[in-house]
Amino acid sequence: MIRKIGLGAVVVVVLGLLVFLGRGRVDLDQNRLLGTGCAIPARITAVPGPAPDGGSIRVAEPGPGAAVLENTGTLAAYRIQLTSGARTAEVPVLLPGQRAGVVLDQPVVGAVTWLAPEALGGFTPVTATPVGGGVRYRSANCRALTSRGGAVLLRDGAGRLIGGEQLPAASVSCAPGEKVLPVALPPHSEVHPYCALGAE
Repeated sequence: MIRKIGLGAVVVVVLGLLVFLGRGRVDLDQNRLLGTGCAIPARITAVPGPAPDGGSIRVAEPGPGAAVLENTGTLAAYRIQLTSGARTAEVPVLLPGQRAGVVLDQPVVGAVTWLAPEALGGFTPVTATPVGGGVRYRSANCRALTSRGGAVLLRDGAGRLIGGEQLPAASVSCAPGEKVLPVALPPHSEVHPYCALGAE
């Protein structure tokens, strides 16, 4: 009986301390309490709108049938909607200063949701490097993201953008760690993976 009372007192004291440290908010998620959880959200509830910091998504490099976009602001751009005539595309996330390729001719930027980078819970862009016979994907994220495919930008020997090709979702890895997926790429290609936070 004494042992049970003592254990109950310890639990009460620990919960009281959590309330004090959290200023009245008790988080009972075991992963977060133990520091082992992944903070990258699977869903964002913010709505699109103008960037509060005055930033924007600009076409940094136009080309025939493809373009390079750039986030000029200090906030993260989430679910960037793009159109080119009847064609549409979406870039899942662009961090401040980050660039991404799209396979659209003269893309027009539509709705964008702007977030503080901290709201992404440590999300980092997945990188893609062409290697012999395929592409090596590297992700330092704490969980698997959702592949939305990607863009292959084609350049000539002088580095000029001359076109692009779309990669299907199955050809892009957004899993943690490193993985090589087979794909035939022309010389001077660069790969831009589209890795979304969740399945939305």
